[in-house]
Amino acid sequence: MRNVNLTSKLPSVGTTIFTEMSAMALNNGALNMSQGFPDFQPPKLLQQAVVAAMGEGRNQYAPMAGDVRLREWIAADSERRSGTRYHPDTEITIGAGASSLIFAAIQAVIHPGDHVMVLTPCYDLYGPSVELAGGTLICVPLQPNTHRLDLLAMEEAWTESTRLVVVNVPNNPTGSTWNREDLAGLADLVEGTSALVLSDEVYGPMQYDGRDVLTVTHEPRLRERAMVFASFGKILHCTGWKIGYATAPAALTSEIRKVHQYDVFSTGAPFQAGIAKFLNSDAGSKHLYELAPFYQSKRDRLIQGLDGSQWNLTPAEGGYFQLLGYGSFDDRDDRTVTADWCTRAEGLALIPLSPFYPQGGIDPKLVRVCFAKNDDTIDRGIERLLKISNA
Repeated sequence: MRNVNLTSKLPSVGTTIFTEMSAMALNNGALNMSQGFPDFQPPKLLQQAVVAAMGEGRNQYAPMAGDVRLREWIAADSERRSGTRYHPDTEITIGAGASSLIFAAIQAVIHPGDHVMVLTPCYDLYGPSVELAGGTLICVPLQPNTHRLDLLAMEEAWTESTRLVVVNVPNNPTGSTWNREDLAGLADLVEGTSALVLSDEVYGPMQYDGRDVLTVTHEPRLRERAMVFASFGKILHCTGWKIGYATAPAALTSEIRKVHQYDVFSTGAPFQAGIAKFLNSDAGSKHLYELAPFYQSKRDRLIQGLDGSQWNLTPAEGGYFQLLGYGSFDDRDDRTVTADWCTRAEGLALIPLSPFYPQGGIDPKLVRVCFAKNDDTIDRGIERLLKISNA
């Protein structure tokens, strides 16, 4: 542009690895098991409820805070799961996916010079959001084998300027979860400070092998400083609808909404109405009850298909991603191998792990595969993964 002096506010940010790999898969005809979306449909009754809401005229702006029936369901669900009571009017906000509300929360509470602790590997939204808010990103690795909180490392990285700790469980990309000792340790860390906790729990109910489904609010000492984010897109197999929500004490919710109302304002009125109707039905309750076993069966199908192969893996504890280690048969970096595997004949698109480290310099020899797929897709993925490891 002539005579335009444009200085980027995010000079190191390009296209996300998720967009990049999905585009590469499309251009090369590869099987796409990279980006985190199901290739099957949402429940039929949910679809019908949304269409009915459109027919009933629910096609104009939803309230800024979200559909009241849906907020009431969220309040009841939170109290049922962890005993935490949120007021639907002042402590629950529905937005364009959890990501829009996470972004709004970071802009609302972070000031220039504030330190924000993130636990790596982590979802790539957090870093740019902190940078735009003028904060300083402090990266603390999760424990190398379990990918749980490394509380000692977090304590060592703590500064007087630490304003926010970002946690994500089940973790994307590692699939790790937490236990009550982790929650107690996090509470010990922030107790007596002014730091807040941002808990990204979009895969929350998807926890496997009989694990307790814990939220950060199971720890009473964290409730007054925690902002919790969740996604209907994930739990209802409809990521393209982009409906998520945030729960937080009233004072924090007020600040989040100050940004939310000028960013998204409101989203998807008929989707919100249809989701509320579905979740308040017996079919909705049954869907949520069966959600974890449904995804665990897909995880198990994937890992059983790779049993005895050269792929190294520890079964994901939650979410719908599985990490696969390829170091035993290929010594190239993860960006190179994923590009190679995607572009070859009968290609397969996976996500390299290195982009989940905001400050770079990591070559973990790990890739992420999404198992939120039809069984046929998983079986074709297994076949191609075995060909890759045996090439």
